[in-house]
Amino acid sequence: MSAASLRRLAMPLLAVVALAYLVAMVVTGAQPVQRQLVKFEAKGVLPIEPEAVQRVTLGHDGRQVGLVRRGEGGWGLEAGSAVDGAVATHLETAIKMLHRSGPVREITAEELSGVDTRPFGLEEPVVVATLAGAGGRPLTVRFGALNPEGFLQYMRIDGDPKVYLMSRFIGAEWAAALQGVKPQ
Repeated sequence: MSAASLRRLAMPLLAVVALAYLVAMVVTGAQPVQRQLVKFEAKGVLPIEPEAVQRVTLGHDGRQVGLVRRGEGGWGLEAGSAVDGAVATHLETAIKMLHRSGPVREITAEELSGVDTRPFGLEEPVVVATLAGAGGRPLTVRFGALNPEGFLQYMRIDGDPKVYLMSRFIGAEWAAALQGVKPQ
């Protein structure tokens, strides 16, 4: 065989080998595994999936607003009217963050004994959110003041003696949702 005829056979032969390799990968199901990636695990304080939250009550300074889920990503007031799209987005984001983002620090009851907790702002919280799923026990969280550095926010869960330091962005989403709801 001449060099020209070998070159003419080489390209189709390489194509057949590549195709056979792809067929073998498809048949065996062997796909590359990204071992350097870590599987996501929700570490937030909301134990149920965000989609399972059906009712949210937001409050601040005596004002309370009840919201109910209306389909995929839609929220409305308990009174029946729909809420602005931005409010629904803030609410969905806040719920997801509460489920996925864990506390930066948990301050136990033992650490709090003898400490003046008034600077935490939990007696007069910035926002109080009560979340309830279908038939589940409601979860009430109270967001207080920012920590001295301004990066974290104090939070307490009703019935839990601990105080949590959470990312300030979580409390900001709850506050934005409450501020966006127009008074009836």
